[in-house]
Amino acid sequence: MSNQINENDLRTAREEAILTDRSALGILRFSGETRLDLLHRMSTQDVVRLQPGEGAATILTTDIGRIIDRLILYTGSQAVYALTGENNADNTARYLMRFVFFNDDFHIEDLSGDTAVFAIYGPKAQEKLHAAGFTDTDFPLHHWREQKIDDIDIWLARTDPINGDGYFVMCHEVDREVVWQRLLGSGVTAVAEPTFEYIRIEAGLPCFGREISGDYIPLETGLWADVSFNKGCYTGQEIIARMESRGKLAKQLVRLRAEEPLAAGDAITVEGKSAGIITSAAKGPDGFVALGYVKTAVLEAGSELFVGDTAVRVARDN
Repeated sequence: MSNQINENDLRTAREEAILTDRSALGILRFSGETRLDLLHRMSTQDVVRLQPGEGAATILTTDIGRIIDRLILYTGSQAVYALTGENNADNTARYLMRFVFFNDDFHIEDLSGDTAVFAIYGPKAQEKLHAAGFTDTDFPLHHWREQKIDDIDIWLARTDPINGDGYFVMCHEVDREVVWQRLLGSGVTAVAEPTFEYIRIEAGLPCFGREISGDYIPLETGLWADVSFNKGCYTGQEIIARMESRGKLAKQLVRLRAEEPLAAGDAITVEGKSAGIITSAAKGPDGFVALGYVKTAVLEAGSELFVGDTAVRVARDN
C-alpha cells in the first residue's frame, strides 16, 4: 500500500469501496451473568436488553459528562465483546474494574493482541463482501454475524459508515494474512493510514484521542445516537441530560476546509479571539481538511474563522 494520497483512491472511496487495517482498535471480552447490567449502568446507551447478534455504540463518561472512551458492543450468547478506542483497551478495562462490586459477576479479557480488525467503507462495501464469500451482510448498524469461510472464524459487523456504508471484519491474529488476501481478492482497494485519515476527516468520523477525549462531552462530538435519554442513571447522566434539555452546547465538532495547511492543536480564532481548536487535519488532492471544535455561538453567528492568517470555512457537504 502506498503512503501517498491520490485522486484514484479518493474516487474509489466515494464510488466503490476501500479496505484499511484498523487493528489499533482494542477489543475486550466481557463475561459473567451481570456483564450487560454493569455496562448499562456505566455507559450512555440502553444496552441491558441486547440480544445475541445485536450491538450498540455506547460511551463511558466521567461524573461531569466528559468522554472516557466510546465502546462498540457486540452481544453473544455467552459474552459481550467491545471495540475500544485505539490502543485503549487496557485503560478501559482498568476503569471498568473500579466499579465492579462484590455482587457483580463480571469478568474482562483483553483480546486486542489476538485479534485483527479490518474495515471496508464505501457504497459498494456489501458487493465486495459478497465477492469475498460473506453471505449475510444486510443487518442493522453495530449488529454483527459470525461466519466461517474456508474453516476460518470471521466476525462481520456493520459500523459507522463512510461514503454510504461501513463494516468491520475481525478474525484471529493468526488468520490475518489469509483474511486480508481474501478481501483483496474481492476487488476492494486497500489504502494506507494517511489516505484513511483523510477520508475519515472528510467524512467527519471522530477518532479516539483526537475528537473523542476527556475534553469533550458526547453531544458536543455529535454522538447523539450513542446516548439514551430514556434509561436510568449512569455516570455523567446529569450533565448530559441537562445539556440536552436546555438545547445548548458550548461547542460543536465540525468539518473544516482551508487553502493553507492546518494541524491538530491549531487555535481557531474570530477577530483575534479564541473560538475553538483543530483536532485532526490532513492534506489531499482536494486540499486541506480538518475536524475541530468551534464555539456554538460563533457557528450560529456565521463568523469568519481563522487559523493564524489562514481563513477556514465550515464544510457543509462531504
